[in-house]
Amino acid sequence: MSAVNVLGMRLDAALALCRAQGLAEPEIIVTQAPRLQRSEGTLRVIRVREGQWTVSSFMDATPKE
Repeated sequence: MSAVNVLGMRLDAALALCRAQGLAEPEIIVTQAPRLQRSEGTLRVIRVREGQWTVSSFMDATPKE
């Protein structure tokens, strides 16, 4: 995985880049804050280890009032 810098990328875009370069897909680990658990938002890559990416949900848009 070190051939591709995917930190901060949306998970779908990071996986597409990985596939385009012919790399094996990593194991995906989803993490979230213990107090603020949400199902919405965009999954982004926050950590890369050999064969493993950690992703977390981020609110990309400004919340609507």
